[in-house]
Amino acid sequence: MSLGIMKLHRFNGDEIFDVESAMITYEKCENNVYATTFRADAAKVPIQTLPDTVSLRAKPFAEVTLRLEKPPSLMLFAGQSFTLPEGYDKSTGDYRTNFYYCEHETLEENEIVILGRNGTKVRARITGMVIDVNYYDDSKPRMKVVVEAEFTINLSFT
Repeated sequence: MSLGIMKLHRFNGDEIFDVESAMITYEKCENNVYATTFRADAAKVPIQTLPDTVSLRAKPFAEVTLRLEKPPSLMLFAGQSFTLPEGYDKSTGDYRTNFYYCEHETLEENEIVILGRNGTKVRARITGMVIDVNYYDDSKPRMKVVVEAEFTINLSFT
């Protein structure tokens, strides 16, 4: 069952995947801040792929971790948006984003928009920019990742 769509807007066209898993997990950190992670995993079989990547048989995932003042069950409501300009926090040495296709890469220029909420189900759109999935030498323009899915808040702490 598809929970949404993951689109990779590449220099040579779009790759499109169903989202088969979408979760929001969190853990309490120092200073009463909650590390809240949105993670979406694509289905193994793409809806649409491109000639240069079809043989890779990728099953991408994207995750973005926000620092929130309250757990997500108390914070995430329709109309809210959050930005995370950089995926690597230089002050703490922590990676706050991860995009996997064939290699792990950091998402930049991230935005999460909460589109709707029904209990522990959160409809959200995540966007971010990353190095192209088939040109890790950065010789092609960065691609835009867009995930729009229904995420489930995992109410247990990690």
